Amino acid sequence: MENEHRRLDAKFAQSLVDTVAVELNKNVNILDEHGVIIASFSRERIGQIHEAGAKMLQNGVVKEFYVSEEDEIDMPGTRNGFNVPIMFEEQCIGLIGVTGDQKTAEPYARLAARFVEANLQSNARQERLVGALTEKEELQSIFLNKIITIQEDERKRISRELHDETSQSLTSIIVGLRVLAEQVQSSEEQEKILEMRDLAVTTLEAVHHMAVELRPVLLDDLGLVAAAKKYIENYTKQYGISMYVDFNNLSRERFSPEVEITLYRILQEALTNIVKHGKAKQVWVSLNKKQDKLILLVDDDGVGFDTEIVRNSHSHTCLGIYGMRERVALVEGKFVIKSALGQGTKIFVEIPLKGKNCEKSIV
Repeated sequence: MENEHRRLDAKFAQSLVDTVAVELNKNVNILDEHGVIIASFSRERIGQIHEAGAKMLQNGVVKEFYVSEEDEIDMPGTRNGFNVPIMFEEQCIGLIGVTGDQKTAEPYARLAARFVEANLQSNARQERLVGALTEKEELQSIFLNKIITIQEDERKRISRELHDETSQSLTSIIVGLRVLAEQVQSSEEQEKILEMRDLAVTTLEAVHHMAVELRPVLLDDLGLVAAAKKYIENYTKQYGISMYVDFNNLSRERFSPEVEITLYRILQEALTNIVKHGKAKQVWVSLNKKQDKLILLVDDDGVGFDTEIVRNSHSHTCLGIYGMRERVALVEGKFVIKSALGQGTKIFVEIPLKGKNCEKSIV
């Protein structure tokens, strides 16, 4: 990257030459690090060797010099004028020369050289800042991806434990309490045991719901569509919101784990926000595959919100939207949210199915 800054840009050099030459009504030349003219008001000179400049650059002695009219006769390709080295990071990367007598040409040649140097330094700083910002964004993406992966792995582990161990233990307790209730003689004791059994049943349902919220077994075993359908079914029963679902014949297709968990979490977050904030009566959910893209759309008829206010807010809802946007960015997708007060909310997600996001074969 830095080596590119050590070379003079011919287009920039020519624009500078034209500006100075018009001001002075004299010819102006800019030489590269080898003494070749890369910009000149006399266009026919571009590509020629400036003999005096080439000699100075080759012998390693960096200095200003004046070419007299007598010198012109002895050195072909050279015209009388004042020449100033162009310095960048303590190295001479070329020369700028203004033709004419020394008194007139010298200040303009120096000014032009300083202008070129300042531009090169500015470009170099900008490139370094852009590079640092890009590196920071890449590291942020890597760390975020790692955090999400660790979080999902932990959710998966806890969900499996709740489903396989805690649920089985509670089921055994429920069966044992029912058997115990049938064995006791006292109706009062039997009633207390059945109350305990009912409490265990309620706890089992809560554990099952928690396991599904953390990481549904269906997502890993049968895929995104099966898990999403089951989640929507439970969501409809729990909240009584009318759901219109279109999965466009994707029931048997599987995609990369990153894509499936990303879309599932976005659906989960979107539907949760509708219950907490949207106050919608109807929700439309569609998941379609178009060529090499997977598209999720969640649309509701709720109260909506002002997107500008949300963009500058740090509320829990906004963090949820930010999280959805970041998840989509990690799989190189597109996230769009549209809303207005009284006009509902629409969430659009588009994920390319290529490379690591491609679909898996069905066994």
